[in-house]
Amino acid sequence: MGVVAQNPIQVRLLKKERVDWSNFVGVDRFDSRYYIKNAALEKNRDGNIQSYSNLQLGKIDQVHVFNALKIAVLHKNFNSVVLLDNRMAEISILNFNNSIPYRLITEVTYANESTLWLFNALTLQLELFDYKVQKTKLNTLPFKNEVLALQSDYNNVYALTGLSFYHYNYTGSLILEMNHDGFDDFKLGSGFVVFKKEDNLYYKKNDDKKIQILKIPKKTIKQFFVMNQTLYIYDGELLYYYQLLNI
Repeated sequence: MGVVAQNPIQVRLLKKERVDWSNFVGVDRFDSRYYIKNAALEKNRDGNIQSYSNLQLGKIDQVHVFNALKIAVLHKNFNSVVLLDNRMAEISILNFNNSIPYRLITEVTYANESTLWLFNALTLQLELFDYKVQKTKLNTLPFKNEVLALQSDYNNVYALTGLSFYHYNYTGSLILEMNHDGFDDFKLGSGFVVFKKEDNLYYKKNDDKKIQILKIPKKTIKQFFVMNQTLYIYDGELLYYYQLLNI
């Protein structure tokens, strides 16, 4: 694991607001906020609310808003991924119960164009899946255990397991494998990663092994998100906006 430095990264509280969601999903590059409310995914941009739900597919388990024009929604109970456009209308429904070979998808994130990164819990591999032609373009080597969280940008994909953190490029080549001590989630910033361990957050630059604790007032972290230099923390009642300083 990277060395945890003693000098913490400072944050500054910008604002906080009371919200009535069950889960916070994230924020896109247009400042739209996404959250789960009454079992539906809602998008709120300047008070204009659009929503998505699919009664046949049921509970929404994961949402990735990295590409606001192609939002990926995972319904684990039905082993299906739904792609939404920026109006929250369905573009595609990918039912992996019908795939050959059969795949059990427990993590998904956007790759580019017509591809998604999938974690197949049967093979313990990441797949770069082209949903237009329904074929896998590449696989990584199997992990030792299941992936807890998966994030990507256009050129890289990052995976967190209970023991290690992995960084692959778009060809599936392993760039970094880093052991860790108990991280349970992470989010990507611009050139950095924020890890979560229980109710503590840690910061790591992509090109540095040093890990620094984020100095935030102690609070419950139900969900968190990073966009540009803003850190969002949802504690179940309030959404906090923090600016990351001297990074």
